[in-house]
Amino acid sequence: MNRLVLQFTAQLHLKQYSENSIQNHRLDLLRFKSWLEEKEMAILPKIRQITATEIMEYQGVLAKRLKPRSINRHLSSLRLFFRFLEETGQVGDNPMDNVVFPKILAQLPAMLLPGEITALLETPDESHYLGLRDKAILEVLYSSGLKLNELLALDVSSLKLDLQSVKVEGKRARMVPLTGKAVTLLRRYLDHARPGRVLHPDDPCLFPGRNGTRISRVGVWKLIKKHAGKAGIQRNFNPRTLRHAFAIHLILGGMDLDGIKFLFGYKKLEATALYAHVNAPDFRAAYQAYHPLAAKG
Repeated sequence: MNRLVLQFTAQLHLKQYSENSIQNHRLDLLRFKSWLEEKEMAILPKIRQITATEIMEYQGVLAKRLKPRSINRHLSSLRLFFRFLEETGQVGDNPMDNVVFPKILAQLPAMLLPGEITALLETPDESHYLGLRDKAILEVLYSSGLKLNELLALDVSSLKLDLQSVKVEGKRARMVPLTGKAVTLLRRYLDHARPGRVLHPDDPCLFPGRNGTRISRVGVWKLIKKHAGKAGIQRNFNPRTLRHAFAIHLILGGMDLDGIKFLFGYKKLEATALYAHVNAPDFRAAYQAYHPLAAKG
């Protein structure tokens, strides 16, 4: 089965899946392979015999230790994998066709506490090159609503500062607007913080880490955690929190869900259902009552 997994991940590379997605799919399949080995079904002839019954048995095993969202991710990996095997003629019937995914209740984005975003964005010390880099990262995340993977993949050429935009490549390629404040900060960052901090002069990465190569997921998580602590934010705060704040603030400002769909690069409006509650009267009233900048706006 190892050969099949290698062929599968090679196809995902060709389809321009992100490295993080490919790694997640690979790990999910290796866990599935370990389970098959326990059942002595990890060789190709046995894989051809797998039915929806075996998949649902595996789903039951996952349910003992994982939440529905994680189970769905595992099942999505299997669906992609068996679709690949079907398309390449290595299996006849796709056992995933009759598998029912667990239903997931949408988790609503948390209401931001007063001043959290403002405090976070003002925390990095711009007099130090790392502080200026960190502030630029936070501003880009909040002003564009990018996913962490999209931020990590940005190159200097991705910035279209004259157009106040950033070009996002990959599966959800699109142009996303930037705020004037973010543009000004990025110009300062490019002039004063990035030069000399890249290990290889020809490296196009927009945000290098301490070692001079493209900053990692862990690096961004650490800097957010550090600045959130300095800003006095006690609860969990991560890149997704800034993405949610971006969407919620735009909706409260009057943007409809179609606009969020475009900015996030979603294909279906249903993907924005998470934010459908934001325009509800009680949500807006609470926001206006408790957010320090809402009344001024």
